[in-house]
Amino acid sequence: MKRILFIEPQPCIRALKLAYGLKWLLGEEISLVFGHQGKTLTEFYGYGDEFFDEFVLLSKEEPEKSISELVKRYNPDIIHSHNAPDYLTLAALNSVKGTPIIHDTHDALTMRKTPYNLTDGEDRVNQYAVEEKVANEKSQGRIYITKGVRDYLRNLYSLDSGSEIIFNNYVPKAIIPQKLEKKLSSTDGETHIVYAGTITSQTEGHHYDLREIFKEIADHQLHIHIYASREDAAYERMAQESKYIHYHGHLNQRALMKELTRYDYGWAGFNDTKNKTHLDVCLPNKTFEYISCGLPVLSYPHKTLTDFIEGNKVGFILNNIDELEESNTVRENVLKNRYSFTVENNIERLNNFYQTFMS
Repeated sequence: MKRILFIEPQPCIRALKLAYGLKWLLGEEISLVFGHQGKTLTEFYGYGDEFFDEFVLLSKEEPEKSISELVKRYNPDIIHSHNAPDYLTLAALNSVKGTPIIHDTHDALTMRKTPYNLTDGEDRVNQYAVEEKVANEKSQGRIYITKGVRDYLRNLYSLDSGSEIIFNNYVPKAIIPQKLEKKLSSTDGETHIVYAGTITSQTEGHHYDLREIFKEIADHQLHIHIYASREDAAYERMAQESKYIHYHGHLNQRALMKELTRYDYGWAGFNDTKNKTHLDVCLPNKTFEYISCGLPVLSYPHKTLTDFIEGNKVGFILNNIDELEESNTVRENVLKNRYSFTVENNIERLNNFYQTFMS
């Protein structure tokens, strides 16, 4: 039996997807434990804890001691450390000997001009680069969320290209709706765009500060429907002031996926006022979720999103909202590819990568 220890400050949807995929592939032949410092997956997303044997709360004051004790008790074959930030990987490197550590970069923090956590002050932000360098150079293996992230980190640090893979944020086939709901546009003849994911109004110019983008969509008399990972009252107030902005709050993922099928397009573009370099390497979860729900993806010309959307003909890259034009060819291609970008189609690559550290 493989014994894999995940560690991450706050367990995230990517970790959930990987755990689901590993359990789908290996069943009882794999054991998973999650060491964390926040909420469990089910506390955060409504499901996910069922893929793990145990969740263990790691000390924020003494993470090295907590990780060392957990490793001694659980005896994992591999520690799979998810960022961001990167400090738990350093804690594992400092406290564990003899167990391979794989560092999974979800977010290269040195690309950002805004703090990862809103409470991070200047001293904490300055530590990002130190932690990122050590985590990538000293770990036995590395996983990157996109090719763009890999290329960026390769250019910065001394990395062994033979100990890495790229693994995108694929969608689990199990949550893809089998039935597509009736479109809102079939009733009112108007265009309905949906956004599902993180939003913020706390930091002006943050890449998830999408207020001006949503206002522009509404100004073109296109409906924008917002499903928030975390509630934000500023967006709810916007919806009260415009008949084209609709704030639906938070839904658990299974319910959300069904809802997404009712819309015409999925919005994936970011606010690139401050973090353009970072955004050029992003390929967010929502991209794959929209496609699996039959929605062409709309985005601004962020590089990795542009390469993926245009390369697979699954949406439209816009410099401004005026450029949006319907294409039956793109919509038909999206429908053909609803099940193409799934965890199940790709998880064996991760398992094979693990195996190289266990032989």
